[in-house]
Amino acid sequence: MEFLEKWIEYDYNPWILFDSNGRVKTLNQEAQFLLAEATVKEIFDLAVAYANISYGFKTTMLDLNYGRYEFFGIMVGYEDNDTIAIRLYQKPPERISNPQIENMSFHNIYTLIDLAVSTNSIGRRNGFTTSLDPTFPEMKIHPEEFVKLMTEIFLCFRDTEPVEICMTLKTGETLKFEKRRYPIFQIAVRGDLEESCNLSQLSALAKKLNGYVARKEKRILLEAPLISA
Repeated sequence: MEFLEKWIEYDYNPWILFDSNGRVKTLNQEAQFLLAEATVKEIFDLAVAYANISYGFKTTMLDLNYGRYEFFGIMVGYEDNDTIAIRLYQKPPERISNPQIENMSFHNIYTLIDLAVSTNSIGRRNGFTTSLDPTFPEMKIHPEEFVKLMTEIFLCFRDTEPVEICMTLKTGETLKFEKRRYPIFQIAVRGDLEESCNLSQLSALAKKLNGYVARKEKRILLEAPLISA
């Protein structure tokens, strides 16, 4: 791999090269993670929409959100009708500068989810469905803050259909604080989501779990470190 190729491959900003039919010809590592949050078609359509009228390169400043990814601008370039490339300029991630470690204790995450579901099932006509990875160990967490956050997330969904809860371990991604890296677990909650859901309030609660939340279509995603030791 040449130096320039390495530079692109390890760039913090996602970079994707498409052919004229919207198929990915090549992409860097960060773009692979992005495409777990957005579809290829979404990013290709974005490139086409913001391309220069004639051949060349065009930079546009705009705010974009795809899952937990936030961008402040893009650059689109093409020199013929066969290929088009896009680079998305990523906002610096919200760092865990003051990790909430004190008063954390080991708990079974399934038990805490069951508690939150049981509490919030009272008075609902439509219940909850769960799809949980059965391999999670006990983890260090603030149980009261976790149940409180899950309750606030559930309140964002109308009682018109069952609320789906899916918990998985994110592959290839970690969170770093206090000189250690931790795997990330994700809880995705899906249903009839209120447009007025207060994401800022949920984010403030998620910080107490050393995590963050994001909204994507009809889902709210909670991601936090799996601290098992």
